[in-house]
Amino acid sequence: MVITSLLSAAARRCSRSASAIVRREVTGFHDLTIDRCAASRKSSKLRSVASPTFEAAGHRWRIWFYPRGRLWARPGAMSVYLELANGDSGAADCLDEDDDDDPVEIRFSLLDQDGNPLPKHTRSKSDYFFNVWPMCKGGFANFVKWKDVEESGCLKDDRITIRCDIKLSRNYNEDVVDDDDDDAAAAAAPARVVVPPSDLHEHLGGLLRRERGTTDDVTIDAGGGATYGAHGSLLAARSPVFAAELAAATNKSGSGGVRGSVIVKVEGIEPRVMKAMLHFIYTDTLLPEMVAEQEEEVAMARSLLAAAARYKLDRLKLMCEEKLCERIGVDTVAGNLALARQHGCQVLAAVCMEFIARPGNLRAVTETHEFHKIKASSPGLFIDLLMKKLA
Repeated sequence: MVITSLLSAAARRCSRSASAIVRREVTGFHDLTIDRCAASRKSSKLRSVASPTFEAAGHRWRIWFYPRGRLWARPGAMSVYLELANGDSGAADCLDEDDDDDPVEIRFSLLDQDGNPLPKHTRSKSDYFFNVWPMCKGGFANFVKWKDVEESGCLKDDRITIRCDIKLSRNYNEDVVDDDDDDAAAAAAPARVVVPPSDLHEHLGGLLRRERGTTDDVTIDAGGGATYGAHGSLLAARSPVFAAELAAATNKSGSGGVRGSVIVKVEGIEPRVMKAMLHFIYTDTLLPEMVAEQEEEVAMARSLLAAAARYKLDRLKLMCEEKLCERIGVDTVAGNLALARQHGCQVLAAVCMEFIARPGNLRAVTETHEFHKIKASSPGLFIDLLMKKLA
């Protein structure tokens, strides 16, 4: 009798719950204002300007604006692209598995002076770019011509505003509580905690910047008196080549290093390139000066791409390849093409050949100092360009 009563009471106190996975559409938008439009129209071809990163639809993004168009743009047109920027916070650059079943819908609109989108100058598309291809951009090479901007009346005080709308689908877990006790149900409700983005890359970057000899156990000798303190476990985890070099150097004397650390000598890589490569190994990001649009960016990206290929840092190699794709011009295309052929960068090679195939570009390229310098060492490249001209 007592046992029966206890079981009955336990049954009455037992709560019931259920959960569901609900797929919902998530939307967001960002307005990008372009100042000094007259000056932007006179900038060099392929010049790009990146917006600050912003959060929309549950992710971080960045807009790239090309005043005079990207590679495939028609004369007089501007280009706009959206880039997934989750990697800036140490996360992956692709959408996670909860978001990648459906394409991302993006829409760029030119806003009138009242802040309303103009249907005539609105472009939209759905793409899987962000789902599977790191660092890829989705957008429009021929968004709108400057002539049409002037005629639209959107240009005021030498500025325009472009809106980017983003829509994607996400899975959400929902708890359904069925209990007679309202207080118990309220207590069972999940707390609405805001989890900040990962800052692991900042902490690891702090290890790299820490005073030599505190926690590092490896000394990298880049020649010319340039040495860097590093952590063997992290180097080995990130690069199989570093793992092999560390294994080979372990039994050697540590004299000359800090507190007897293992010394790894690296030849053929400039100290500034080594610094940039170590920064990537620790933070999974490029150095800030490489993200900025500086004239020396091409040379740095080329050297860093070669170093990434040598140490099998595939993500870094792709990041440098994308940088070079954005900096194609008459003076740089020959060198970029030679580098692409050397390291198997198929996208960069295709972009270079497409640029050279444009009317008038081949002759201009073959008259550059860089082309004549490369022709002597890579005659096959010269033959390919001639065949492209005859095709």
